[in-house]
Amino acid sequence: MKLTLCALALVVSPIAYAQNTSGVFGPVIDEGERGWEYRATYDPDSEGLAQRFHYQQALNGELRWRAVAQVRKTDDSDVDLDYLRGEIVWQVTPDDQKYQSGFRFEGRYRFNDRPGDITVHWANQWKHIDYWTMRFIVGATQQIGNDPADGLQIQTRASAMTSLSYGPKIGLELFSEYGSTSDWLDANEQEHEFGPVAVWKLNEDWNLYSGALFGLTDASADSQLRFRLSKGF
Repeated sequence: MKLTLCALALVVSPIAYAQNTSGVFGPVIDEGERGWEYRATYDPDSEGLAQRFHYQQALNGELRWRAVAQVRKTDDSDVDLDYLRGEIVWQVTPDDQKYQSGFRFEGRYRFNDRPGDITVHWANQWKHIDYWTMRFIVGATQQIGNDPADGLQIQTRASAMTSLSYGPKIGLELFSEYGSTSDWLDANEQEHEFGPVAVWKLNEDWNLYSGALFGLTDASADSQLRFRLSKGF
């Protein structure tokens, strides 16, 4: 298990955004599932704060949609509109196997005359490897609209999670952003973040997530504190 985690840390550098509210999502969809979630990420150095709200609902056992809205702290407002996003997750593997795979298709509209984007993620999950669940995601983003960047922006995410007896799920998350297919960045210019996470099941419907990310390159934020509260129905 230690060798597996070390390999992940080397191959999948830890995606970093300004106040990263992203998660390492899985491809598995449960028919009938629906719920909402609140997320907040705080950067102690810049005092930056991003808050995100989303609602999601499964269409069947293979497809799930999600609507996302995010606000952020700016010089003009503590709750300035950041973006709106729509997502569709498609589980492509059958339920009765330990390895699962799927795709997430998303479109995002950014405010303040910034370019929007269209992203495709390929999500992979390996369950119960020495009592751990492993996830690895590759994403490609094409900017559209106002002054878009050239090429496809490439990112990866990964996580390793396990459950404690009579306690929370704990693990590690890694996020990377490498640049684009037309401008691949040098290692020290890439954004890489890595950190621990814990998830508590408060009751049958409510879950609490807390975690932190730490930058591994000069281009990354030094640290970010992350919080989520979710409710299923």
